[in-house]
Parts: sequence; structure tokens; C-alpha cells
Amino acid sequence: MTQTKVRWGAIRASLPIVTGYLPIAFAFGMAGVVNGLPPSLLLGMSAFIFAGASQFVLLAAIHSGASWLLVLGLCALMDARHLLYGAVLIPKLPDGLRQQLVTAFTLTDEVFATALVRMLAVEKKQRNLWLGWLGLSSYLSWLLGTALGAFAGVRLSQSVPLLAEAMPFALPALFIVLVYESFNRSSQLPIVISAFAASFCYLQGMTALALLAGAVCGCGAVLIRSKYHDVVV
Repeated sequence: MTQTKVRWGAIRASLPIVTGYLPIAFAFGMAGVVNGLPPSLLLGMSAFIFAGASQFVLLAAIHSGASWLLVLGLCALMDARHLLYGAVLIPKLPDGLRQQLVTAFTLTDEVFATALVRMLAVEKKQRNLWLGWLGLSSYLSWLLGTALGAFAGVRLSQSVPLLAEAMPFALPALFIVLVYESFNRSSQLPIVISAFAASFCYLQGMTALALLAGAVCGCGAVLIRSKYHDVVV
């Protein structure tokens, strides 16, 4: 497969992510402007942080005047699951530390889920290129959504109130699509374990830990299954 085909394949694979990111990033940009932050600061946050949930936490912290140490600690805890994502993906990638470091910046929940489902169809030597373009497309869509929300969000939400009400469901809808695409015999157990762990935390009122618990348990199940499969084979 030529590099051009690999790039376009990654861009096509990113379309569900782009569709989900645009309205969420739009909501972030709009919320930031409503809370008195300049568009340049909001774009900077999206450009250098690129962590959807953490950005909303930072936005709320700035608005409430919460301690920065508390906010940074919470964001670090929320994003610690990305270490597990890397541990799951790294055996499937060719050597190339420089490319992997660049790719690591764009490794979000949705990029990881898409890569886990679709990357195996790409030749191993081309996977760094494919994953890089998947992440880049997702990253640019997040920046675009933030810019649109920051510069036009308030006016548009006033003109179309239903749009503002529908935007928060975009990311859950994206996850439902990704889970549906990845649901096969080999992925059933990790998905069920992840869903159970997240649901348990949520029902116990530990909403901040629900996402982390689901990610840790799901990725742990994938790693254990992979090691067991290697031993058996």
C-alpha cells in the first residue's frame, strides 16, 4: 500500500471522530467565551492540551477560582489512562521512537478505540504513518471546533437553541458507534469488564473515577488476554 493510500485510509477512519469532536469542541469554545475568556486563550488550550474532558475541568476551575494544584492533580488522574493506551498499542507498532512520541500527543480515547479496531488491517511498517494521520485529523477537527465555538458559538446557539441542547450528546454517541464497531468475540470480555467497572463507580457516586476505572479495567483485560494468547500459541 502506498503512503498516499495509507494517509487517505487514516483520514477516512477519522471521520467518525471528527464528527464527534466538532460539536464538543464547539461547546468548549462557546462555554469559554461565555465565561469571559478570550478566543486566543481557548485556542491555545486546545492546541497545547488537546484533552477534551480535562479542558472542561480547567475551564470550570478558572471560572470558580479553584486551586491550580487541585485542578492539575485531577487532570493528571483523569488522563493517566493514556499510559495504558500506549502499553496496549506499542506492541502493534513498528520501531520509531520519534514518530511514536509525536503520535502519543494525539492519542485520545477515540483515537485509541479506532486504532484498536482498524489498525490491524494496515501493514505493521506503515502503522506509525496511519496512526499519525488518524491523530492529526482528529486534532485539527478539535481546533476547528474550538475556533468556531469561540468566534460564532454564542450567536449560533441563540439562533438555533436546539443545537446547543444536542451538542453534549455528540461524544456519547461517538463512543456508542466505536463500541458497536469493535464488538466482536475477542473484544466482548474487555468491553463488558470496562462497562461494569465504569457503571459501578458511577452508581456509587464516584463519577470522576468512572472513566478512569473503565479504562484501567478494559485495557488490563486486553493486556492479560494478549499475554495469555501468546503463551497458549
